[in-house]
Amino acid sequence: MLNRCSFLSRYFQFADVYYIFNKPRWICCILFIGLMTLLLNIGCQDRKQLPDMMRLEIDTHNARPLRQALYGFNTNMITGDYGYLDPDFVELTKALAPKTLRFPGGAVGNFYHWRIGGFLEDEMASTVGTKLNQRNKENYVKLQRRRHGKILFDDFMQLCNTLKITPVVVVNLWTGSPEESAAWVRYAKDNGYDIEHWELGNEYYLPHYLNKYPTVETYVKEAKKHAAAMKAVNRNIKLSVCATPIAFHKDGWLVKTQQRKWDEGLATDTNFFDAYTVHVYAYKAVRKKEIEQMRGYLMGWIHFAVPDALEYYQKLFPDKEMWITEWNIANPANRVANTQLHALYAGDFFLKMLALPNITQANFHVIAGVGKGFPVFSPITPANPKTFWKYGGEPKADFGNTIRRAVYPVFQLIGEAFAQADVQFTLSIQNQPLLLGAIEYAGKQMASLQAQAIGQEDAKDLVVLVSNRIGEQHTPQLFIDGKRYKGDLTYRYVANERLNATNGGNAEMEGSGQVEVRIQEWTGKATELVIPKNSFGILKVKR
Repeated sequence: MLNRCSFLSRYFQFADVYYIFNKPRWICCILFIGLMTLLLNIGCQDRKQLPDMMRLEIDTHNARPLRQALYGFNTNMITGDYGYLDPDFVELTKALAPKTLRFPGGAVGNFYHWRIGGFLEDEMASTVGTKLNQRNKENYVKLQRRRHGKILFDDFMQLCNTLKITPVVVVNLWTGSPEESAAWVRYAKDNGYDIEHWELGNEYYLPHYLNKYPTVETYVKEAKKHAAAMKAVNRNIKLSVCATPIAFHKDGWLVKTQQRKWDEGLATDTNFFDAYTVHVYAYKAVRKKEIEQMRGYLMGWIHFAVPDALEYYQKLFPDKEMWITEWNIANPANRVANTQLHALYAGDFFLKMLALPNITQANFHVIAGVGKGFPVFSPITPANPKTFWKYGGEPKADFGNTIRRAVYPVFQLIGEAFAQADVQFTLSIQNQPLLLGAIEYAGKQMASLQAQAIGQEDAKDLVVLVSNRIGEQHTPQLFIDGKRYKGDLTYRYVANERLNATNGGNAEMEGSGQVEVRIQEWTGKATELVIPKNSFGILKVKR
């Protein structure tokens, strides 16, 4: 059977014969040949060039359940800037449509007493970490002044039930007791609160907690007591222990030896827990590098360091789930915080987690709070000279208002995608250009585009989450089950020419309250799709 290109050649041979014997009709013949040449040449050109074009290839026949719990946030409301039932907090959270929320937060969980819905003043300075003690005391005072010292568990559960969010709870192994933890599980069960995920404390491997947990063995001994008491109340709950993030910082983040011994100690006795928690931050210190170099570093860290780190944890805990209940860039004072690059990082790291099947639970740190570094949304406040990063800088008239920081629209898009999906499909990318790494990853090449496909099991509605890591646009072709898709699609995305575009400034820029990072939308034929530079977005396809 002839293809279109060989057919064109045969047709010209036939035309030559026709012209010899039918000269009076030569004009019609030439016109017809011209038309055929145009149409078939286009076909030949498409056939010839298509293999060299970037292609997103989706296989809907290979579907697996979507890990909904990957899309969540850590809450940390001890500053009292927001309450779980405040109308603005509820509406902003609702728009993000998270699948999970963590309570009562990270380090604050080590001091929280659920019965009183708050904290005891004499416990707030009980660690050996001077800075942590000072921060705890200051936040305690703020909470007393703004919320009468209360962060109520029932308020949190009301929010979760209203918005259909899965709760993740951290129990207090620092100033609490096994009996208190078990009573919390009992209270949740008796009140119909469906809580499956419980964490046995927060980051006890840090030197702040050496006065109670000088070794991993002391932590394991206490964790076993809490685990036994809690599972005696409800055998169906899942418990997670505190592993260290050392594998994500092989060049040294805190003390290598101490953290490796901690993880190895956890791995010697795994019968009492179901999962291990790792908090993942891209880098620790402020790096005085240009933001373009930071692109090469951050994307290199996601591309190279994250998969390598997973091998470390899989060897130690081969049969356990991995929970990443805190993740973000590190240090809210860095030049990346609250920029377009920060938004790109959030979307790209999320896509990496979708590609790693042993991660079953994840929470971005943090959903709300003061500052321009960590929060998804935050109050606009005056600049505070006591901090080493700039809280404020916006116009005085805006003080008290809430601003959506640069990562907010990215998570809003992820929420939209997850709201209409229950499975994840296999996706591969062909013929894409490469991105050159920087700083630790100088000279290393990586993929310039990362994408994952999710949707309904019947595969009628597809959503492709796409991260364009580079400062060049892409014009990919979309293939679904081997066939090129040429129909309509909607592309909602966050893009900006400037990597340092911000929503209200960051640690190095005072800010003006201006929102530069926002969602844009394009609708058209898939064959005309352009993925802008420096972008994260979702392609919505109806088949």
